Amino acid sequence: MYKKILALVCAAALIIVPAGCLDANSADFPVTIGHTKFNSSVNNAVVLSDNAADIILQLGYDSRISGKSDECTQQELENVESYGSKTQPEINKIISEAPDVVIADSDLSTDIAEQIEDSGVKVLRFVQPGDDSGLLLMYKKLSLLFEGNQGGETDGEDSYNGLMTAIQNNVQSLPDISKPKTVCYLADFEGKTITGDMMGNLVFTNSGADNIASSMAGGKVDISYIQEQNPQYIFCDSAMADKIKTNTEFKDLLAVKNNRVVEIPYSDFTRGGVSLLKAISIVTETLYPNGEAGSVAENYGIEFDEDTYLTVGDGSDTEDNDADGYRNTIIIIQNRLDDLGYWPIDEMTGYYGETTASAVSEFQSTNGLENTSGSADYETLNKMFSDDAVPRSEPIEKQSLE
Repeated sequence: MYKKILALVCAAALIIVPAGCLDANSADFPVTIGHTKFNSSVNNAVVLSDNAADIILQLGYDSRISGKSDECTQQELENVESYGSKTQPEINKIISEAPDVVIADSDLSTDIAEQIEDSGVKVLRFVQPGDDSGLLLMYKKLSLLFEGNQGGETDGEDSYNGLMTAIQNNVQSLPDISKPKTVCYLADFEGKTITGDMMGNLVFTNSGADNIASSMAGGKVDISYIQEQNPQYIFCDSAMADKIKTNTEFKDLLAVKNNRVVEIPYSDFTRGGVSLLKAISIVTETLYPNGEAGSVAENYGIEFDEDTYLTVGDGSDTEDNDADGYRNTIIIIQNRLDDLGYWPIDEMTGYYGETTASAVSEFQSTNGLENTSGSADYETLNKMFSDDAVPRSEPIEKQSLE
């Protein structure tokens, strides 16, 4: 996996225009960022924002970072001195070092920023970008700070485009995926997640994953929704995997049952440079090891063997009444029947009733199976979850349960 991560990061780096010479000519400066004027190139920056640090690393200005916050956990900065947390930094230590600039997030308080500025040290505070245009602007501004007027914004845009090209190359390298694997991210047990309005959703959309929270906003999801959607994979914050596996609320999830709970630091989803690329690479390799799409059954997250036999009366309409433990499997079967055009109602019930039996029977007949009883044996499931399963000539007309 490490080699794949390195390859993705290197692919982006190849497209980055090298950092400019330290001896910028007079035409390059002064530059103004926000309301702050810089008369010369920044050679000594204390970077409290881990996102800004990620972008600066992607830009290639590693050597200009002389100090960082505790949150700047990038491996490339492990030997750089820390100045405390990004919202409560060691102010006196920063002032004594007299850097050219302190680069922080917008949540650094005005009081702390003013204390630093009163000592003669300039402070830039950046709003966390929420989309591509905001990220591009941040690349341009940071590059301008180091490179100056003549090449700054252009180099910043080139570096950003290099990042996006590397991400697109990852998408193009994915295997032929008939159905993306369902995933979710969990940063805590209060439902802190990656939703569709967050930059981190790029990780999933460009890794061949279907994020169950992509239609949501605000970075929160109900635990009950995760249980209902039953994702095939759960990605989680550091030190969360074992807790998820032993939590009673998650014990019946496919991801837990199949040991598909993978830790990636939440911060990697909130950064817009080298960490973002690493997260994409880890997710891709987890879902599609060695570049292989996996079988249809794996993509749906269903497991069965020659002893599997499901029939009318199995499963349950509700999780609480799922005495035989077949509810999740039956929901997957109903989803597959729906994708193939055989499922006649507008929701998946989890109960193997006459509706399911009728749909299975039609599938069996259409696919030339010996068993057409409507009960799902190994032969039926093996055919249903294969690449050569024959869909209904026209999807059946849907009816509401109500």
